[in-house]
Parts: sequence; structure tokens; C-alpha cells
Amino acid sequence: MNALASAQTTQPAADSQSTASQTTSPAPPAKPVKQSAVAAAASASKQARDSASPIKVIRNRDLNDGSNPPDAAKSESKSSDVEQSAAQAKETQEEEQKTRQFETQGKVFQNQIKVQKGKIIGIQNHMTSLKKQFDAWSTSFSQDSDAPACWTSTYYTPYYKSWCDTGRNLKAQYDAAQTQLVQEKTRLEEMQESIRRKGYGNTVYDPD
Repeated sequence: MNALASAQTTQPAADSQSTASQTTSPAPPAKPVKQSAVAAAASASKQARDSASPIKVIRNRDLNDGSNPPDAAKSESKSSDVEQSAAQAKETQEEEQKTRQFETQGKVFQNQIKVQKGKIIGIQNHMTSLKKQFDAWSTSFSQDSDAPACWTSTYYTPYYKSWCDTGRNLKAQYDAAQTQLVQEKTRLEEMQESIRRKGYGNTVYDPD
């Protein structure tokens, strides 16, 4: 009895060891899962992006080769602006000065034309006066048939000389004034043309 009990008692222990041996034995390795072509391509693309150098955005200031530092470039730009402004101011001042000189000279020309016109008017008035005097002298001797002798060689005779002097002098003065009038009118036209060619309007070369 004791031997049988001992045998039965030891039997479960053997069975337990067998079971434990079966439990602790390693499991067979799992079969690897094959990646699809799409997944492989996506993985390769990600790896390429990760390994690539970052893209650098190049700006205008990055193109500076270092020969002109930013501060120096700004200083040169500011200096250039100042020089340009000074040049424009100088040009404007010169234009204003030329305009003032042009206007001043225009007034001088205008006065010269007025003086010349006044001279012509004076000659014309003098000729009018001479003509009236000569007409009066001619009328006083209109009844004398010998009056035309004042413009012939007979004038030099003692009788006619004293009588004809007044009429002859008036006629000579009138003829001289008429010649002077033609000359002064020609001069006026030349002055006006010269002034017009200098760029002045009729208010300067033909004032009232």
C-alpha cells in the first residue's frame, strides 16, 4: 500500500515536469510580412527628403559679394540721392535765373522799340508841320507866275533869291525828313525781326 501510494504520489510530479517542459519550449519564428511596392516607394521618398539638404531662399541682399557691405551700399545710395537732389535744385535755379534774364532783356527790347516808334512819330509830325508851312508859302505866291523860278537857275538872281529862300528851305527840310523817315522805318522792322527771332512775342517787339 505504501509503495503504491508513493508511486502515485511521484507520478503527477513527472507529468508536471513534462507539462512544464512543453510550456517553456520556444515558439517557431513568425513569417515576415512582405511590403507592397507603393509602401516601399513612399518610404524611399521620405528617406530621400530627410537626407537632402534644406532649400535656401536666395534674396537680393544674399547676392552681395561682400565688396559692398549693406551699410556701405545704403550710405552710397543716400549720397547718390543727395547729389541728385542737389543737381536738380541747381538746374531749377539756373532755369529760373535764365527766365528772369529773358524777361529783363525783353523789357529792354520793348523800351527800344517804343523809343524807335517815338522817333518815327516825331519825324512824321515834323513832316506834317513842314508841309503845312510849305503849302502856306505856296499859297501866298500862287498868284505870281514867277514862283516856279525858285527851282530853276533864275533863283540865283538877286531878285528871286531872297524871295525863294523860304520855300526852298521848307522843301529841302521836308525831303530830308522823308528820307529819314524811310530809314527809321527800315531800322524798326529790322529790330522787330531780330527780337522776334530771339523768342519774344509781339507784346515785346510791337508794343502799343
